Amino acid sequence: MSMTPILHPSGALAFGRLLEMRAPGIILPAGEIRLFRGRHTGPNRGFGAEHIWAEHEREMIAAGFPDFGSVAGYVATIVREGTPVFFGDHNWRSLRVMAVRSRTGTAIVEHRTPRYEDAHWSVITAFSGTKTHGTRVGTVR
Repeated sequence: MSMTPILHPSGALAFGRLLEMRAPGIILPAGEIRLFRGRHTGPNRGFGAEHIWAEHEREMIAAGFPDFGSVAGYVATIVREGTPVFFGDHNWRSLRVMAVRSRTGTAIVEHRTPRYEDAHWSVITAFSGTKTHGTRVGTVR
């Protein structure tokens, strides 16, 4: 259930695409950006739409996204063509980048290589903050 895809408001599976990116000492792979239903297991723990709604409900409502069903719309305002992408470091257990839209917010996306699917980038969380960290490595396509 947690890996059920949430479609983009346009009906597409992907919210965008990242091309191969290079940061000092690492090559970040290309792939589609997808949002899944996910799960929330506690403060700052979880991923996907469930986690975004549980952690950021108030800021979503303030931005005009009033319910869980509008999480995809909220993510789509951040993760869209032209959004700059930043890579900080290897502090996370997995490969993650930040997509930061200066007037809207930030989405953290993680590279995933599922056993029976194509590799892709999964939206971990999205929030209203717009402070960047790290080096700009690309843009959402």
